[in-house]
Amino acid sequence: MKLILKTPPLHEPLTGDEVKAYLKLSSDDEDSFLPFLITAARAHVESVTGRSLLKQIWTMEIKPPYPPSSPLVRLKGPELEIRLPKPPLIEVLTVEAGNKSIPFTTSENSLKLSNNLWDQDLTITYSAGYGDSAESLPPDLKFATLMATRFFYDGDITELPLLHPYKVYRFI
Repeated sequence: MKLILKTPPLHEPLTGDEVKAYLKLSSDDEDSFLPFLITAARAHVESVTGRSLLKQIWTMEIKPPYPPSSPLVRLKGPELEIRLPKPPLIEVLTVEAGNKSIPFTTSENSLKLSNNLWDQDLTITYSAGYGDSAESLPPDLKFATLMATRFFYDGDITELPLLHPYKVYRFI
């Protein structure tokens, strides 16, 4: 499986002013550094949770053979079910097998296809995240991102218990 970020979030979940207030910075000396800090904090929260915070477009390429115990690709009766990484799923944009568009249905964070596609190369393009703006994020994820900016700013280790309920686990 290959997962490619096609379009990163258009915005970050925090503003420079929010971070400045949280870090209690009174001067403008570090304003040029704050966007990097915010992006790093978002990326850290996404890495720890396995989720997309704000809307992003991903392309997943999968090639057979799929292991029978794959956490992402499974046969379920007449359907091939594919769990899409980086939830929550917003929308599946395209599903292709050999440059040919194929029909699909979605269910929560997964995609359902005909089981005839089990041995085909598949390319799936989809959008994932909690929405387009910081207001669409659950408050604890936004706060965890804010806390991560503090840890990165101070050079500390970032253990954020707020993230545990959001962690995506894959069982093999």
